[in-house]
Amino acid sequence: MVAEPELLTRTLPARAERTPDVVAYEYAGAAGVETLTYAQLAGRAAALARRLAAAPDGPVLLALPAGLDYVVAVFGGFLAGRPVIPAFPPGPTSRADRDRLGGIVADARPPVVVADGDYAEIAVPRRETVPGPEADGTPVGPVAAGDDVAVVQYTSGSTGRPRGVLVRHDSLAANTAAIAECFGLDPDSRGLTWLPPFHDMGLVGGLLTPMTAGICVRILAPGDFLKAPLGWLRQIGESGATHSGGPDFGYDLCVRRARDEAALAGIDLSRWRVAFSGGETVKRDTLAAFARRFAPAGFRAEAFLPCYGLAEATLIVTAGHWDGGAATPVSCGTPVRDQRVAVVDQHRLRPVDDGTEGEIWVAGPHVTPGYLGGGTGELFSELDGVRFLRTGDLGSWRDGELVVRGRSKDVLVVRGVNHHAADVEAAARQAAGPAARTGAAFAADGPAGAVPVLLQEMAGARTPELAAKLRAAVLDRTGLLLGLVALVPPRSLPRTSSGKIRRSAAREALLRGEYAGAVGHDSAGLLAPAGDGATDDDGAAAGASADLAVLICGILAEVCEAGSCRPTDDLTSLGVDSVRGAEAAAVLEHALGLTVPVESMLTVATPQAAADALLRRWRAGGHDPAGVRERMALAVGGAGVR
Repeated sequence: MVAEPELLTRTLPARAERTPDVVAYEYAGAAGVETLTYAQLAGRAAALARRLAAAPDGPVLLALPAGLDYVVAVFGGFLAGRPVIPAFPPGPTSRADRDRLGGIVADARPPVVVADGDYAEIAVPRRETVPGPEADGTPVGPVAAGDDVAVVQYTSGSTGRPRGVLVRHDSLAANTAAIAECFGLDPDSRGLTWLPPFHDMGLVGGLLTPMTAGICVRILAPGDFLKAPLGWLRQIGESGATHSGGPDFGYDLCVRRARDEAALAGIDLSRWRVAFSGGETVKRDTLAAFARRFAPAGFRAEAFLPCYGLAEATLIVTAGHWDGGAATPVSCGTPVRDQRVAVVDQHRLRPVDDGTEGEIWVAGPHVTPGYLGGGTGELFSELDGVRFLRTGDLGSWRDGELVVRGRSKDVLVVRGVNHHAADVEAAARQAAGPAARTGAAFAADGPAGAVPVLLQEMAGARTPELAAKLRAAVLDRTGLLLGLVALVPPRSLPRTSSGKIRRSAAREALLRGEYAGAVGHDSAGLLAPAGDGATDDDGAAAGASADLAVLICGILAEVCEAGSCRPTDDLTSLGVDSVRGAEAAAVLEHALGLTVPVESMLTVATPQAAADALLRRWRAGGHDPAGVRERMALAVGGAGVR
């Protein structure tokens, strides 16, 4: 008989007592590698727990960047018997991120926040900071019971109506134990994670499973990965990591950045045993391309472990190693321990035959009891007397393994982030004004993966400029960069008998070419420039800024695969999102040998504005315009760009 998994509130004190000086967590940042032993973590977490226990009742919001302090804050909440709400600090982020954080605070109403700064954007009565390395609190007893809530995990799907998934301590224990088992974690294993700790995969898989398994994990900042994805692979070799992974887009980004053999220098993947892929659709082409590109660095294709999961089931539901075959979609393996999975006809509410598509249902101790504030709607249904979670995802069985066919019709999954169709449609409708009618947002498969699409019914004039305006509005309000916006006549979208839009049918109609004549704006189009001018008055600075803007345009044109780029073009229209912006910043930084923050490409309107801001930053750091121009001449003349 398998023993019940141990609660994490008991695991940490036990490890701190038995192996106090063993390193549990590492953080690799600009200052080098910092470490945190089990005893240090237990002492600092206990000190924080005593402060949190004195705060008014309620969940604890965590508004911290990824790193060792985040780990201390999570366990501090656990030891205080308080549910934690994993979040992130305000900063130079997108409007969608700011709205999401505000939505979390408004929905959860946390009485206390753990943060590294006093943020005006977070209206919480009490703020605590993470105790420093010198803290050594008296261990707090395991105050939490198994059925107590450990985490309120806000899904990344909706900014308008955030939903906090309740994750219990016993669910965390069961799910992390299941991950450790199916990943084959043993005393020789080492983990590495760059995944955001405020998402379920980064928190449960990246930070908590290593505690359950008793292995060390190295943490990288998510922004560092986006800026230099091959740095992740080099860290795998340097740290001796055996287990690491992320969404499909992460592997694809590595392939894109490793354009020649020189890019493989310093990368040793020979110890990488499990390369999990989850959080978005697992693409066979991505797995195959990554395996081919990094085989010379010691990577083995059989290390790939496609997974399927969701926050409502704590994290993992199924997993299984890739067989390297040509079958598509890629299998996501078999259910992990104690997870029951059924594929059910959504209308008849009966299990379907193998090979037949249906809705994925999940049951077991990993499954959430519901959402913060109550109310489960149609989240649960009974099957053969068992209460199942209805995921809304579609899949089928193939040779005893789960094949995930796609997310529910109301969710678009792009680069591992869920975007509710209703949020996308509402943003477009608001921007379009009174002439807007109903819209349909969905993802359609394209040559390079999922393409976010919006079909918008318009009663008035339908122009490319209006389509471009809607695309920019959706990006601003939701963080989703639409690949195609098509303006169609009123009543041209398929509807149900009750008048609801049938998004799946609209997708099929689009693929059949029924909207080929619609006025549209795709990712190659351009918005009218807004044009931020330079603020430096002297001629040398103006000349350097102009040259720099041209260099940035060249980089963006290649990264965004745009036909052209002008200094006054709108960055959102060029297709600059967080991934492409980070890639462009990394290329420019490598070319010039000057620091280029990721936000320099994400918080300005045009390439010229980016050049102006960067030149001001560099001048403040002691680099005169003439020196910057010399660096640019060397970079271009010596083929330093790409």
